[in-house]
Amino acid sequence: MIDPSAQTVAEPDSRAGGAAATDAIGKYRLDRVIGSGGMGVVWAAFDPDLERAVAVKALHATGDSPTLRARLLREARAMARLKHPNVVTVYDVGTDRNRDYIAMELVDGTNLDAWLETRPARPEILDALLGAGRGLAAAHDAGLVHRDFKPHNVLRSAAGGHVYVTDFGLARGQLEDGVSIDAPVATAVPLSSVDSPLTQTGVLVGTPAYMAPEQFAHRVPDPRTDQFAFCVTAWEALTGDRPFRGESLGELEAALARGVPADADLPPRLRTVLERGLARSPDERYADMHELLRALEQALEPEPAKRTPWKVYAIAAASVVAVSATITTYQLTRRSPPRPGAAAAPAVGECTSAERAFDRAWSSDRRSRALHDDDEDSLGAIVLLDSTRRDWVNDFEFACNAKAARTRDCLLHVRDDLATLTNEDDLEIKQIAIAAAGIDQCTRRPQPPLTLPTPPEAPAPPAPPAPPKPDE
Repeated sequence: MIDPSAQTVAEPDSRAGGAAATDAIGKYRLDRVIGSGGMGVVWAAFDPDLERAVAVKALHATGDSPTLRARLLREARAMARLKHPNVVTVYDVGTDRNRDYIAMELVDGTNLDAWLETRPARPEILDALLGAGRGLAAAHDAGLVHRDFKPHNVLRSAAGGHVYVTDFGLARGQLEDGVSIDAPVATAVPLSSVDSPLTQTGVLVGTPAYMAPEQFAHRVPDPRTDQFAFCVTAWEALTGDRPFRGESLGELEAALARGVPADADLPPRLRTVLERGLARSPDERYADMHELLRALEQALEPEPAKRTPWKVYAIAAASVVAVSATITTYQLTRRSPPRPGAAAAPAVGECTSAERAFDRAWSSDRRSRALHDDDEDSLGAIVLLDSTRRDWVNDFEFACNAKAARTRDCLLHVRDDLATLTNEDDLEIKQIAIAAAGIDQCTRRPQPPLTLPTPPEAPAPPAPPAPPKPDE
């Protein structure tokens, strides 16, 4: 695990954590320094018993400090209680030559704020945020409050982009005049167990830029406090700026009182979710991180869009037939022949080309055969299926990019239902319309009324001319 407080690889020296590059701590061989922070130094190390690389976090060699030792043990116990893929795994904790250390999973990567400087795409950012949120939710389920959640305390692996929440033990330090709002602050209270509070009246704990209003009021943080910090992190990751700006604690508190800026570049539904998580009162936020993450996932699903109800397309097709059979002939001559050697459609759950995926239900070959039927129902179904294809492809691509698995799988099931109907010899427009309406259910759009149109009546034939009157 690379320590989130520093990501620049440092040259090992004998002052770092009181160890040289050739030293060992406990059974672990210390290879190189990979980070340092307020509590100590993190080394890339080697476990000879299990023959694996590990990260070892050792306290600074500042003498016998019960406070630092208690904080290190608290971090170890907190992380050891969490068994979750989005939280770093603790292997061991111990003391060697009066130096306390934690051995844990080594993550080859960087922290979230350094990764964000590479300007990743928004879907990648959202995926990383959801992973971090799941790790934070796991901490809350274990009865823990992080108290200092921020991009610096989230790691992202270089291979695969897996996300881990780390650093459940706060760095030491007292709040003083002129302290940077980016610097973590905490009270120095000896701790004897993982459940011991890290706050006491009149003391701030955390990093001010990510702190909730209740922390400035010196109230003990709870999971909703972490929720606030998560939403500050998400806002910053998605817009490039924090929702509350300030160069000092006073300016930051004033910004909290004003609320979030109105000019942030965020989709409306996503903004609504984050604004609730950033509510001044904890009671106005989500009940827990699980509820927030569900709301966030729903906000990433396709936005409702105006579409022309299917019945309009069916009426238009019927009108085409009533006006002239010449149009049908033109369509037959203009359609491309079936694509030779077309690739098979992907299996359910795959996120591949949306156009190819929908070929299972409505391919160019099936469309050509339907055009040759030259009847009113077939032409109405063709127009309906063409418009359904456009809607489905747009929604499927959005769901894939947003990694909205439920929406994607729902759309694939709608596609398969349509495939069952289009593989029949005759296209039943009513059944196709019912199946196509499932797209709106997947994306939670209001469904259009399912009333079949009445084809326009054919004009009455002209009356035969009256016979000429005989000459009188």
